[in-house]
Amino acid sequence: MDQYKLDLKDRKILYELDLNARQPCSAIAKKVGLSTEVVNYRIKRLEEEKIITQYQIVLDLAKLGIIQFKIVLSFQHMDSEKLSNIIKRLESNKEVKWIASCKGNWDIIISAEAKSLQEINVLKDKIISAFSGYIREKAVSICYKSEVYNRDFLTNNKSLINRERILFEDNRKVEIDELDLKIIKELSENGRKPIVDIAYKLRESERVINYRIKQLIKNKIISGFRIAINYSKIGINFYKTFFYLENPKKERVEQLLNYFKSNKNIIHNVQVLGNWELEPEFEVNSEAEFDNILKDIRDKFSDTIKSIDILTISKEHKFVYF
Repeated sequence: MDQYKLDLKDRKILYELDLNARQPCSAIAKKVGLSTEVVNYRIKRLEEEKIITQYQIVLDLAKLGIIQFKIVLSFQHMDSEKLSNIIKRLESNKEVKWIASCKGNWDIIISAEAKSLQEINVLKDKIISAFSGYIREKAVSICYKSEVYNRDFLTNNKSLINRERILFEDNRKVEIDELDLKIIKELSENGRKPIVDIAYKLRESERVINYRIKQLIKNKIISGFRIAINYSKIGINFYKTFFYLENPKKERVEQLLNYFKSNKNIIHNVQVLGNWELEPEFEVNSEAEFDNILKDIRDKFSDTIKSIDILTISKEHKFVYF
């Protein structure tokens, strides 16, 4: 696939959209030093070139009473046809949100959502039984806190203030009504969708929709809007990792988490209950850059990190955010 050459203005536009995908072109224009018309043109071009693949909503799912969990599997005696048939069956399960084939320590990652530990146990068994006879190794992790960080590497932005946005945190559920859920659903499909379009679709006034969105943000159910990027089109490598910690002391874990927050190439981290403890994700310009970051982490936290699983996503079979 041919790579698209981004100039600094493109990178700044991507950075601003990742900070807040709903901000108008006029606001972005002032920040990047271009006219509103040029910014609008560049965004449309980035969409047409499939560099921006989605405008995403950043939700604290815990406030909606949703628990995320992940199943990872490595296979034995598995051929591509068998795997394809199993994946097709799992794709129809509405609780399964993400299915991805990967390279590294594991062959497949399956993310799902439930509303209780009992539901997790039932769904976990259902998913694992679908692969019966083909599993060499399996592991399960339950998310209790998830953080997304700004993509400062796009512009080499040195300001790392307020990088953290909460996707999921162990806190009290917030009651919302059916209209709020419908609004969240519309925004999960397109985080940049105009209020006038949402109002028309839901047969409500623009004033009501605008107010509801502001309340969802005020109550921190929505903590932001960002973009999904086609990595291969702009020469970015994506790595998902699992960090296994040994005898972790609270102070050292906090220092490691602060390292994640301050590193411009770490764009997401999940804290989990499971075989491993942390799941930082990296966006880097090269394998060598990734290796250097991992070496630095290992050198600084050799007393805490026991081992690291490194995965690259080879194919996404299903992705549904909400």
